Amino acid sequence: MLYSDEEYELFSQELDGSSVGTIWSAMIPENFNGKKISYDEKKGYFLELLQRLMQDGKIKLGKHDRLLDGSIDKQIDMYRKAMPSCEQEMYYGLWFTFEECPGGAVWIYDDGYQDWT
Repeated sequence: MLYSDEEYELFSQELDGSSVGTIWSAMIPENFNGKKISYDEKKGYFLELLQRLMQDGKIKLGKHDRLLDGSIDKQIDMYRKAMPSCEQEMYYGLWFTFEECPGGAVWIYDDGYQDWT
């Protein structure tokens, strides 16, 4: 587990309603005690955060007005395999808007509202 429970809660609250691109952009050294993080570490933090948000029922992943199929682990693995091999290929986070991206965050609220980002 890369995040403490306190760190996870802070990210979860601060990023509520955000797109996956915005979640990705929060994976910066300043949010990790200023520690320089590699692209692979950044991916690890990002994917763990998505997974925990999904496990807690806060988000689902969706694309083209349809929620993705499969278990949470399968969806995270699909993301892991689809992500570019280097940060330059992320095009400053624009990759999340490309067809190659498996899906975006769909925030699930207590009243049943789904916020597709």
